[in-house]
Amino acid sequence: MPSLLRFSLTLALLFVASLAASCTGEDLLPDDALPPVWGVAAAEDLDPQVGVVEYSLRVSDTDLELVEGLTTEAWTFNGTSPGPLLQARVGDLVKVHVTNDLDEATTVHWHGMRVPVEMDGVVWGNLKAIEPGTTFTYEFVAPDAGSYWYHPHIRSKVQVEAGLYGPIVIHEREEEQPDVDADRYFVLDDIRLDADGSISPHGTSHPDQMHGRSGNVLLVNGEERAPRVYLAAEAVERWRLVNAANARTMTLRFEGLDVREIGADGGLWPQDWTRSVDEIVLPVGARAELEVRLADPAQDGEMDLVVLALNSLGNVIEEEIKLVPVRFDADAEASTHAGHTANPQPVLPDAAHGDDEQHEIEFDAYEGNDGVVWTLNGYSWPDYDPWSVDVGEQQVIKISNPLGPEHPFHLHGQLFSVLSRNGQPADEPGLRDTVRVTGQSEVVIAVDFSNPGTWMYHCHILEHADLGMMALVEVD
Repeated sequence: MPSLLRFSLTLALLFVASLAASCTGEDLLPDDALPPVWGVAAAEDLDPQVGVVEYSLRVSDTDLELVEGLTTEAWTFNGTSPGPLLQARVGDLVKVHVTNDLDEATTVHWHGMRVPVEMDGVVWGNLKAIEPGTTFTYEFVAPDAGSYWYHPHIRSKVQVEAGLYGPIVIHEREEEQPDVDADRYFVLDDIRLDADGSISPHGTSHPDQMHGRSGNVLLVNGEERAPRVYLAAEAVERWRLVNAANARTMTLRFEGLDVREIGADGGLWPQDWTRSVDEIVLPVGARAELEVRLADPAQDGEMDLVVLALNSLGNVIEEEIKLVPVRFDADAEASTHAGHTANPQPVLPDAAHGDDEQHEIEFDAYEGNDGVVWTLNGYSWPDYDPWSVDVGEQQVIKISNPLGPEHPFHLHGQLFSVLSRNGQPADEPGLRDTVRVTGQSEVVIAVDFSNPGTWMYHCHILEHADLGMMALVEVD
């Protein structure tokens, strides 16, 4: 196995493979019927009709070379991990036929998308999984532009870690699309491999139960070797990022790059919300939309992952691991693209209730017979605290975390805005479906319950969800 970098996010020793530059990925040109998105090969649209996109996904086990020279038996969509890029335009009818060739049941959850509840890919009540040897067709209208991702919502800690995830892009109307040289999607993940390249068995160790399962190999679009990006003079690109890891919060730092944050989970922001950034923190499940340029064409740039490392003296220090190298293309003509110049006006939930929260959610845990049991309001799934709201109701909700481990809170089927952290206004603009709640803190959000159905909410550290940190809200 290639040499590994020693580091830790929880003051334990982990390993990560060094990520070197690779090819530009020019063979990943997507279906030309839709705007091109680079990084992950696009699935073929099987329906030529305007306003309809149709895809076929086959779930199976496949041997992949995630680390050079080693074979990993992974679970894949259409033989790849990440699965193929799915695309549509706002208002399109989306059909996805999913065939399960595994020996166990699976589903597909459209993370962040406001689909009908029966299309959400969860298993409860009369909503069933896709059994081995069967096919299910997901069908919905794409209501919102943005960068989303898909993954199973059954035995998620095992199936996502095995490789079952992929990106989906819902394109804005033409007048709102950024004017860029390239649109790229980066799916970030880590995976825990043994020395022979096999996926390490899922155990019940206390660190995994408390903090979730962190990997020892970093992957960008399914590759240990990150794609090298070449930029012409004045070139500007749109980068879409998603954190598809089981548990690792991704702190990303930009060296030699001029980066403007232009959107998040719920799509692009108006101009007065955008801001220049040197670093972003991306919790599990969340997405970021960035406008990226070289700060100086004479100097290279890169996107790095920031981790805590142990130096030779045993002291904890920050270490930057190169994820995506960016190079100046001196032979290309200078770009004339303007970047994100549109000014969309997303409608945020009403926060007029102020500090008068209408609902509270508390994360907690206790020691059970088999280890840690995670709870929401004192209940552990499949038990849960009954909660119902009316369709169209907007609520202010306080999420509190009195313990040490952090939790990325994810709400299905709805969008929310982040109002405050620990009593102070939050500078986290836009619509979200996932928010990081750090240890011993509280976050207040405003939710627009516009999508009827009974919806899951949970911690998106997959081990925490598996150990009980899931519940339901009924939107009547």
